[in-house]
Amino acid sequence: MPLTGYDETLIRFQLEKLKYKTDLQVTNSGDIAVTREGDLQFGDFQTNALFRLVERWRQSESTINHLFEVMFQSIQTFEKLTKSRQLGEGSSLSNNPIAFHEVTDTIIEHQLIASTLAGSIFVVLNNLLQRFKKDLNASLDQWQSATPKIETFSIGEIYQAAAANFRHYDEWAATKSPTKQQLESMSVLCGLLGCPVFSEKGYPSIQTNICEQVLLKVSKESVDYLHEITFEYAKKLAKYS
Repeated sequence: MPLTGYDETLIRFQLEKLKYKTDLQVTNSGDIAVTREGDLQFGDFQTNALFRLVERWRQSESTINHLFEVMFQSIQTFEKLTKSRQLGEGSSLSNNPIAFHEVTDTIIEHQLIASTLAGSIFVVLNNLLQRFKKDLNASLDQWQSATPKIETFSIGEIYQAAAANFRHYDEWAATKSPTKQQLESMSVLCGLLGCPVFSEKGYPSIQTNICEQVLLKVSKESVDYLHEITFEYAKKLAKYS
């Protein structure tokens, strides 16, 4: 699948002014300016950061879209089978145990597919925004305060916490005393989903991969909206207007 064109991307996310600001830069000593990674710097720090984000997003868009499509299909299958079982439809454990266990395996399989693909999407998006944050040299306060927010949390905070959940949920399940870093991610996700950070027994409430729940809430079940809200946040973080 061909990448979305650069100009088309600028129009889609209302970034048209970048088209006229991405000139090569010269340092005070007269050298061509480069980024922290040794690449040519196009425009000032704000412009260069947004330019690099657009280019990285263009390379990632088709992957995100494909993962989202398969994830959503698995969620629909999971919900259909679960609802059917709750209504007492299909085979039961008593009249056809083999068929019952096959459906159970399929339910578990699609739940795992959905959470894994959602987690993969969050890793991709978090990587994009983390590099963008470094390109901007944005502070933690800016990272957390930039809008839009969902349940008081910025998009950057949510993506970072969801990516951490995907990578480390087994570690979360094995601890009763989360580290400061773990607790920060747990607090964001629990606040987003409206659940307590700790169970009544004192263990972390999140002990599994919950990325599909987070992604459905953030995206409103639309991959196009997911891209839009990501760039809306990026523009606010960069103070682009």
